[in-house]
Amino acid sequence: MSESLKSAVVGAALRLLEPLAKLLLEAGVGVGEFHQLAKRAYVNAARDRAQEARPNISRIAVLTGITRVEVASLLAIPAGEEPVAERGRHRAERVLHGWWHDAEFLGRDGKPASLPLRGAKRSFVSLVKRYAGDPRVATLLEELVRVKAVRQRADGQLEVLSRTFVTARWDTQGIGIAGERVHDLLETLVHNLKHPNAPRYERFVVSTEVAPRFVPMLLRDVSEQADVLADSFQDALNDPARSVRPADGPQDARRVGLAIFIVDEPTTVETPASGRKTRTQRPD
Repeated sequence: MSESLKSAVVGAALRLLEPLAKLLLEAGVGVGEFHQLAKRAYVNAARDRAQEARPNISRIAVLTGITRVEVASLLAIPAGEEPVAERGRHRAERVLHGWWHDAEFLGRDGKPASLPLRGAKRSFVSLVKRYAGDPRVATLLEELVRVKAVRQRADGQLEVLSRTFVTARWDTQGIGIAGERVHDLLETLVHNLKHPNAPRYERFVVSTEVAPRFVPMLLRDVSEQADVLADSFQDALNDPARSVRPADGPQDARRVGLAIFIVDEPTTVETPASGRKTRTQRPD
């Protein structure tokens, strides 16, 4: 791979990681946990690329830059198990974990004790120092209160309400579907890059100069037209004459689908002093 091509791939990767990072931050996932996920994804991709019945740990280590010992450890992790990462874990998550599990910060009933902000040996400041190592206690407390993981009572004592720092209130099924949709779209785009002579259908139509007052009407009309197309494609996909029917043993089949989505974000159309339109920019 040439340096210019690698640079383009890295730039594209950063672009697609930006919305993912926003989602992870809202879910309380720190960079350490993401790092563990990324390493698992690299190992899985290198394993699938080899298409061998038994993974070759040495080859995977060479391809990914991960040590053989860690490759073996990552391959042994059951599918669906969450990554374990203390370094780089969200500081608020570490503090909450300590508050719920460290005996020094539990009451006689085994539940998290109410804590003074500072002063006593068992305080919020001492909890933060032990589990976050961050002197900015006030900032961390402000964030915990903001997401309603902690509340401050009238007497000044701090009470923990949640086991996790999660700012988002999404349903778990919806999160899973989002992951599947992004996976499918990226698989298609990568396939088309690798096989330009036999691409899968993919088309993106966009305007960066739509007047805001027309957006609601356009979104309504486009959604209605997209529904008609999607319904007709669904009927074609599920035609019994084209489907594999259940039998006594496994039968080969293919997963075929169509994705339609709408993009709507603010832009700025620059206009010079002459009054001639020049270019359109996305806001940072």
